[in-house]
Amino acid sequence: MADFFVSTLGARRERPENPLDWSRLLASQDAGAEEGWTIPEAFAAVLFAATTCDGELAAVEHEELLALAHRSRALKSLSTSELAAINIKIVARLRDAETALQEACKTLPEEMRLPLFAHALDLVLADGELKPQEAKFLDSIVLYLGIDRQSVERVSSVIALKNRF
Repeated sequence: MADFFVSTLGARRERPENPLDWSRLLASQDAGAEEGWTIPEAFAAVLFAATTCDGELAAVEHEELLALAHRSRALKSLSTSELAAINIKIVARLRDAETALQEACKTLPEEMRLPLFAHALDLVLADGELKPQEAKFLDSIVLYLGIDRQSVERVSSVIALKNRF
């Protein structure tokens, strides 16, 4: 079985430049300057929107969001006060600007978009059901993030399987 993981996930050895080099992504804020989103803010905004897209925040969704914030390389480098400031900012922007979610998605580098979709889908399904508002949200971020149908189907099948048990 170990051979499967090595061939699928790759052995732990020297690799070429990592496209998810978080220090590079966090330092490069030019992509978000137009809309005023930083990469951590945009990342957190999509995740927060995923947990609240049905108009409520279930306890399990809140717990999953906190766990993700603690283990996410895009967010765990931030201090508690920085995370609190980001939270206040994104809640206000998502509430006040109709296009805020679309702008946040547009800010994110290409290599972050599919993993972010997977996280958002996992958060939406954390409470065990998919409501119409949640399905509409997922459709929206797929469009905003520019994710192709095949990738959406592949990620969705894995996340649905994960959340089945």
